[in-house]
Amino acid sequence: MQHETRTRDTKSEIHRAALELFSSQGYEKTSLREIAEQVGITKASLYYHYSSKQDLLRAIIGTFFDDMNQIFELIKTVPWSPESERELLGAYLDVVIKHRSTGPTVLRDVAAVLAAFGDDLDDLIARSRAFQLWLAGDDPTPRDRVLAAAAVEVIGAVLSSGLNTAEISDAELRAHLLDAATAVLALRAHAPADA
Repeated sequence: MQHETRTRDTKSEIHRAALELFSSQGYEKTSLREIAEQVGITKASLYYHYSSKQDLLRAIIGTFFDDMNQIFELIKTVPWSPESERELLGAYLDVVIKHRSTGPTVLRDVAAVLAAFGDDLDDLIARSRAFQLWLAGDDPTPRDRVLAAAAVEVIGAVLSSGLNTAEISDAELRAHLLDAATAVLALRAHAPADA
């Protein structure tokens, strides 16, 4: 039992070190040797956990995909309402904030992520679009769909802005982002200005 805990701790350390190096110098320029050195293990020990750098990237980003897909599954069983909208947006934010260190890696090395995930990434994008359509409400207009997409993009834009994580707690960040996204969605209730 003690060995299992040690393995999970080592994997977490590997993930953190890899994300830090991938974000600072890029996926292609980071070697498994550098990751192992940062964790304080041998390269052979790293290979015990991950057979390749791509395998490691899949493990790191795969947990984000898995958590996000759990949120996207909820729209199949939760009917849209203002209350459920806020609840699911909050759950979405919980996942995004939990995995916010993954964002710079994805943005910096899109080609590596595409190579590692292929069809899985296409599926995640399709599910994300379905989530945005659900956020647009019942019988949405094109304007409603634009506002729903904008609400989700507000979250992504803030998290990819380089905000110093030491400046704000996760709870504060969640509250502010939830307010911002719901404020965008609230514009559905207002008639658009005449052009």
